[in-house]
Amino acid sequence: MLTLIGTYPPIRCGIATFNRDLRRALLEAGLPAQVAVVAEEADRGLPFPQEVRWVVPKDRRRAYRALPAPRPWILQHEYGLYGGRWGEWFLDFLQVNGVKVVVLHTLFQAPPPGLTQEDAAFMQGLLREIGAGASALVSLHPEGEAFLRGLGVRAPVVHIPHGVPDLPRPDKEALKRALGLEGAFLLLTHGLLGPGKGIELVLKALPRVLGQNPGVRYLVAGSLHPNLERREGRRYLEELLALAERLGVARAFLLKEGYLPEEELYRLVGAADLFLLPYPNLEQVSSGTLSYALALGKAVLATPFWHARHALAGGRGILLPPDPEAWAQAILELSESPFRLKEMEARAYAYAREATWPRVARAYLRLLSEVGGVRPGVA
Repeated sequence: MLTLIGTYPPIRCGIATFNRDLRRALLEAGLPAQVAVVAEEADRGLPFPQEVRWVVPKDRRRAYRALPAPRPWILQHEYGLYGGRWGEWFLDFLQVNGVKVVVLHTLFQAPPPGLTQEDAAFMQGLLREIGAGASALVSLHPEGEAFLRGLGVRAPVVHIPHGVPDLPRPDKEALKRALGLEGAFLLLTHGLLGPGKGIELVLKALPRVLGQNPGVRYLVAGSLHPNLERREGRRYLEELLALAERLGVARAFLLKEGYLPEEELYRLVGAADLFLLPYPNLEQVSSGTLSYALALGKAVLATPFWHARHALAGGRGILLPPDPEAWAQAILELSESPFRLKEMEARAYAYAREATWPRVARAYLRLLSEVGGVRPGVA
């Protein structure tokens, strides 16, 4: 029996959703999987589904070493997801025998803002130790192997893209009508909300946009990041609303707060004319929200973070500097260019067909077979 390690719904984070979707895809491909969740104290009592066999307290190192889950394992890695400095207790999982495939959700080409050189060096050292203990590494970005080799990582590295649902293209105008936004040119940002989303950048672009196209609306949807909400409550969202008021764009700023079930997420993303990813962290190697937007054939505007530079090539989107004027200009141009917008949407949808979850599951099955002889019905 394969075991997935990381977070898992009802924990609300991108890796939890990734683990859930990967498990579903593997199950459909004939390989069942159980789950071991590493959880913050506040999440340990959540009503986890039956496939979650173990809940490992993040802050108890002995629990890492005592996890009785059988191998093979697919482990999700993200700095800080596990206990210890930058999540270094993750290494305890790699001390056991058997097949251990590690999915790397973050790779830093350069230290992001606020990260010291000392921390960056420590994190690179962690990567090398992970490479030494893993049977194979999965990079969600095609340039990951070259990057890891440059750090001295010697484990086998395979690029497998972030999976996307295999969904039909939505009827954008019908979904807008259902939302009461018929006739609007709809911009959307969704996901776990916090300063890392860059929403302020778009708000600062809106005064110029609305001056030329008063029909534009900017919808921001999702839950506050749990860690941010635990520290600060709703302060961040209140600051966004206050900023919109100061800028005179409050009428065009629509905030939909709360967790989005899959059906509602499909409706909201499907209704959008432009999907916006103004991330300040340009080192982000993978974005589940970007992958989902492409899966629904959305034209995307993004800062040039690592994932976006690859995914939006070939006319699937536009990369923009973190400058409100540049964002305003791009939004206005596309709002007045329906044919260009449709062309971008078609390219995005076609591109995402190569990363649907059934295809991704088959790639993981090939990897598990190569590194440990694991096959459907055998694990």
